Amino acid sequence: MGISRRTALLGGAALVGAVGTYGALTPRGRRLLGWTGPDGVVPDVPPVVVTPTEWGAWMGESGPAVLVLHGRGGSVQWWQELGLPRFLNGTRFRCAVINGDDDYWVNLVPPVPFEAALGVSMGGFGVLDIASRRSVKAVAAISPALFPSWEDAERISGFASRQSWEAHEPLRHTESIRSPVGIWCGQEDPFHDAAQEMASRLEAEGSFEHGAHDGGYWRRVLPEALRFIGDRL
Repeated sequence: MGISRRTALLGGAALVGAVGTYGALTPRGRRLLGWTGPDGVVPDVPPVVVTPTEWGAWMGESGPAVLVLHGRGGSVQWWQELGLPRFLNGTRFRCAVINGDDDYWVNLVPPVPFEAALGVSMGGFGVLDIASRRSVKAVAAISPALFPSWEDAERISGFASRQSWEAHEPLRHTESIRSPVGIWCGQEDPFHDAAQEMASRLEAEGSFEHGAHDGGYWRRVLPEALRFIGDRL
């Protein structure tokens, strides 16, 4: 059976959006083709103990506490599916994994003392926001969802108001961040440019290799982010 004219037109439109002015694939094009680097693999080791709490869960049983913030719509279960309890095998710290909601963590009051922080996507925004307000030993932000302008932020309906976004957007408060920061963000991630700008301003460690805004990339760089934290605790 032949391809309909509508299907052909839609396919052509997608291809136009995937190819840049000079014929090179755009980040969107590389995402569509799956050219985003290898997916990370959860290590085949026993998971650390996960202890539920009223605010989320502890992962691990001893050592300094690391505050852990999930991406939008996530939960403790989200981190378990990502493999965090197995990635934590062999580390010398434990993680306070917080259950949040969709408000970009701007109203977060951490329920426990902590010495470092780890976040992915919305959680990356959250830990960088926290770092602008207090000093910690290490901050690891993976694919942080940052917004250079209110027009960018308004589209995702994650902030109660422009004033709330302005008060918390890490890109607007880089001069207040004094903690050691690591930032990881894939080249095919929609937040790549903002994350790279943040890293440049902070002289942050981390990497910006090929990768999308997805679990395959997050699993790939999570071991490096955890080492970054562990080396500073």
